[in-house]
Order: sequence, then structure tokens, then C-alpha cells
Amino acid sequence: MKLHTLFIILLSALVFTLNGCGGGSSSTSTPINPTNPTVEVTITDDYQVESLGTENTINAKVSLGNTAKDLYLILSNNANTSASSTIVHNAKVVESGAQSKSISPTHFMKNPMILRAPQYVREFNKNLKTLLQKKRGIGYQAKSINTTKRAKDVANSSTSSFCVEINNNGDCTSYTTATARSVIDVSTEFGEKTLNIWVSDDSFGSGCSKKKCVTQNMVDQLTNSFLLAGEDNDIYDWVTNIYEEEWGSAAEAKYSELIPEDDEITILLTDIVGDNSPTGGVIGFFWSKDNLNKATVSGSNERIMFYADAVMFANGEDGWDIDDFWPKEMISTLAHEFQHMIHFYQKTILLLDANSEGTDVWINEMLSETTEDLIATKIRHIGPRGIEYTDGSDGPTGNTDGRYPLFNENNTLSLTAWDNQLADYSKVNAFGAYLIRNYGGAKLLHDIMHNAHIDEQAIMDAVNKSAEGSGKTFDNLLSEWGTAVLLSNIESPGNLPTYNTGWFTDTTYENSTYEMGSINFFNYDPLPTIYTRAGTVQAQGNYYYKVGADLTGDVTITLKLNGQTEATLIAK
Repeated sequence: MKLHTLFIILLSALVFTLNGCGGGSSSTSTPINPTNPTVEVTITDDYQVESLGTENTINAKVSLGNTAKDLYLILSNNANTSASSTIVHNAKVVESGAQSKSISPTHFMKNPMILRAPQYVREFNKNLKTLLQKKRGIGYQAKSINTTKRAKDVANSSTSSFCVEINNNGDCTSYTTATARSVIDVSTEFGEKTLNIWVSDDSFGSGCSKKKCVTQNMVDQLTNSFLLAGEDNDIYDWVTNIYEEEWGSAAEAKYSELIPEDDEITILLTDIVGDNSPTGGVIGFFWSKDNLNKATVSGSNERIMFYADAVMFANGEDGWDIDDFWPKEMISTLAHEFQHMIHFYQKTILLLDANSEGTDVWINEMLSETTEDLIATKIRHIGPRGIEYTDGSDGPTGNTDGRYPLFNENNTLSLTAWDNQLADYSKVNAFGAYLIRNYGGAKLLHDIMHNAHIDEQAIMDAVNKSAEGSGKTFDNLLSEWGTAVLLSNIESPGNLPTYNTGWFTDTTYENSTYEMGSINFFNYDPLPTIYTRAGTVQAQGNYYYKVGADLTGDVTITLKLNGQTEATLIAK
């Protein structure tokens, strides 16, 4: 038969034949490999999850009885290369309206575009160890250069030129002139810290040249949000409580090219990349070039600092209020970038050797995205869930806010690949949200950072330390994650992976308690992409397939896979 010939040609194939399905006629077909043992599954629960294994050929018989169920498959490709697939089935079994969307990060043009850093900043942060090795290769030691200690900043008096772009040699190619607008000293868990907030002169005051202008009131409220007298009441406290201190004397002691400890953090509010946009673009970033001394990178500002977009921060709905979307998004971004800043010190500098390439980008970004999830209620922001901070439920239907509409549209992306597109943020956010809700909350994030692994082993080291994660593998997590997505519309599904507990779940670590709200991917617009025909299963990615709706009786399934793809059956 032509169908059998097709199976021989294809690298990976799936064939579904279903009998006794509700609303459809029965059908039979010969399995690809009649000698392969049949996996028999009897559905007895309201919702049920069964692994069908990872064999090249899988035959399964699913007994549904007389209670109609929707039946799904999740294909989790554990290989490092993508796997093609073909699906042939009884067309009467599957609903019309098949979903077969192309991957696109720009579906919702009405939503603001928010990126965390330009590509050139990411490349520098990623390749810093290469720069240090290069400097040492020519016998250069920065400590041989005498430097003058910078004078303490003075609010509304100190002025300076900040380097905001460099070339491949580290030389500055663009400056902005700025003035210090807030300087405060606050006692913290790690001693007294100084926060300096600078604003580019072209972005400050009612007569500035930008579409939105930063005022002193805005600066003062940003100051209080990041560093405020007292305990457990600001971004600094909440993020360092998870990840520890942002800089210390151990940095210069290990690499003489790095700046010494001064217990100061600087935030520069400027129009990033000069786009003058109040509603989208690059909102903020940490750039490790400034952690190096000028003898090593002449374009360094020699400060532990963030860059934040002044125009977006100054954008208010009616006038300006710290609780407006863009100011809150800026505060959330500072938490995101603060993780990167701490990660650079605690992991890249202290834990990794000079030959390490640094933590995989997707893991570093996952930690930052998940940090935003944990602190959303603390800063009174909708956060990645896109739900009011007072609402711990899974929110309203048709929700287009937050990270998850874009994840739903791109849920087949490879988890471990990073192409610096908006959809990459959404996928690692969704994965991180799954991890902390199932494997230890805030402590898990601390443990992922504080080990010497740079790839998925960093995650497994932390997961295996949790009470729930002993003996788990990364392959387990990949398939469980897909299961949790499909079961997210079910509140507290027993001992199965979950996103949805019905309300907030607390996670306490060290001195802080964080709230994790419920997530239901089926409450977002668009709905999760669930295919009714074959497609490519990305390397270390999931593929969601709907066998049929309202099925009864016996369903026989035959799958031909690549030997490294786990098939998980879900009935609900």
C-alpha cells in the first residue's frame, strides 16, 4: 500500500487508528510493526497521564470505556537535533479547526515590544571570559595601572559623561551627559549600600527633548522601589535574599581586570538606542563591561550599574504614577537585570573558572524571568502572568497580557535554543514558572545559580536537591512540563505536575516569602497551540497533538519515533 511505502521513506512517523470513537465510524489498520508489544492503558480517572515510552515504534491500546474523554499526545524530543514526523489518522475522529500555526513572535502587534538588552550587550556579557583570557595572553595585568578613586556622587550636583556604546576593541563610540539626581545610603543585609540614580540631561525636566521627560518625583519613587531603609521592602532585599550579594572584594582578588568593591549601585536613566519610544523597545539591561577597569576596556564606566530607558519609565497613562504600567514594568525589569548582575559575580566570577563560557543564555534568562514572577505581587504589578497582583487565581479568559499569549503561540520552540526573540523570553518564563511551582520555589532559583554547572545540569543539580526532585532527569522535566501545560486548566491535579492551585502558593526562603499565582494557559488568547497534524518536534522541545474529542471505547495508537522522543498520553 502507498501508506506503508511512505512509512519506510520517512525518518520519523506516527500513525493513529481509532476504533469506537464517539461521533465517528470505527476503523482498523495494521500496526507498522505487528511484533512490537502493545502498551495497554485503561482510563479510569477524570484525568490521566501515561508515558508510552521512547521506543522507535510504539503500539498502544487505550480503553476509554463509555465516559467520553479528550485524548492528547505530547511528544518530547530529548535529542539535540529536531525530528520530523508524519501523522495519519481517521479524519472523522478529530475536530475541525485544526491548529497548525507558524512560529511567529510578532502576532500581537497591539502589545508593547519589550526586550531586555541589545544583542551587542548580550554578546559582551557572554564573551567576557574570552576577553579576560586575551588580556592575560599578552601578559597584561590591570593592577599595574594606578587608578584614581572616584569621588562620591552628589545629588543634583555631580555631572558626568557615560559611555553607552563601544566598538569591538572596547573603545567608546557614544556618550551621554548625565546628572546625578538621587544618592542614598541604606543599611542592608550585606552592609551599607549606596544607590546612585543618574538621568541623561536630554531626558530630565519638563522641557527635555524627549517625548516623555523624567522628573525628580519619578526619580525619588524609583529610588524607594529599589533601595529603601528597613528590611524586606525593596527590590534589593527581595532579589539578594534569593541570590546573595551583587559584588565584592573577591572579584578583583580573582581577576585584576575587574573594578574594586565600593558598595555602590548606579542606575542610568537614558534613551536607550535613541529611539525616543515611550511604548516599546529595549527597556533596560546590565552590561558587564562596566565591571572592568578602563585599562582593560576603555569604554567602561567603572561602576556596578544598570541602564534603564528614561522615555518608557516616564510614560504614564494620565500624567504619571508609580503604579502605571510602564513605571511598574521598569521596576520589574530592574529585578530581572539585578539577577543578571548578581549572576555575573556569584557564578561567572566566583564559581566558574577562566575557561568557562558562562551559563547558557536560556538558563540565565530563565532565572531573571522567574524572578519577575516571584516579585510581581511585592511590586504590585501584573507580572508575567498578566493578572492583577491581588488575584491569585488563574485569571479571566481571553487574557492577552503577560508572557503567556506569546508562549501559547510558540510552545513548540526548543527550550534550550536562544535566538534573542521575544518568544524566547516567554518559553523560558513558562518553564521557570513550572519549575518553581513544582520543585522548591525561591530556593530552587538560588540553587541553580550557586553550582558550578553552566547547562541543564545546573537545573538538575538544584532539582535533585529538592524534596520532590530526587532522581529526576532533564528528560523527565521536559515531558512533565508539557503535561503541566495541558493540565493547567485543571485546579490542583493531585500529584501530577501543576501550574494551577486555584490561588497563591507561598514560597519562603531565608528572610522573605514570595507568592506564586495560578496559571491556566487556556485562559489566554491565543489558546495553546495544539496540532491535529504532524510537524517537526524541535530538539529538546515539546509537540502537542490532539487525538480527538469526546472519545469512547478502545483507541489503538501506533507511533514511529526517533528513539529519543518520549510519547506521553493525556486523557481529560
